[in-house]
Amino acid sequence: MTNANTKDDNRGPGTEPCFRLIYRSRSLLPTGPEGEKGLAEILRVARENNRRRGLTGALMVYKHQNDRFAQVLEGPETEVQGLFARIKVDPRHDQVEIREAGSVPARFFNRWAMALVVEHGEPDVPLIATAGGLSEAAPRPVTPDQERVLTELRNMTRGYGRGY
Repeated sequence: MTNANTKDDNRGPGTEPCFRLIYRSRSLLPTGPEGEKGLAEILRVARENNRRRGLTGALMVYKHQNDRFAQVLEGPETEVQGLFARIKVDPRHDQVEIREAGSVPARFFNRWAMALVVEHGEPDVPLIATAGGLSEAAPRPVTPDQERVLTELRNMTRGYGRGY
């Protein structure tokens, strides 16, 4: 865990109020190496574009049968809503469903992140985009606020299709 008063505060560029949107969807990326390349491209482009737009967040991918995405986006409302409008029509996934959207007192995530979410309580595997695709990254400590949202993302991907 990190101390919220340290320079390594995981809430991001400032603690100003921002807009948070959480959604889930079903991945249409192919399986195997082509799907991995697709995920790496999503991560690479998102990091570039989101930094420029002042957006932060986390993307989780659940790898089991039909892959699923769950993502939290944070930043200025117009930027978050604009990105989400593009996400909704992205052909790499369907069944896009907003789970939460609204103003929040502060960001929880200071960097775009991606994790491989696995079944049965096994640990998640943080991933980074590399020239060769995706590689495992070193885990980062998380704050209680981040863990709450990440747990929600895990539940959304693992429980996809179940009633809530």
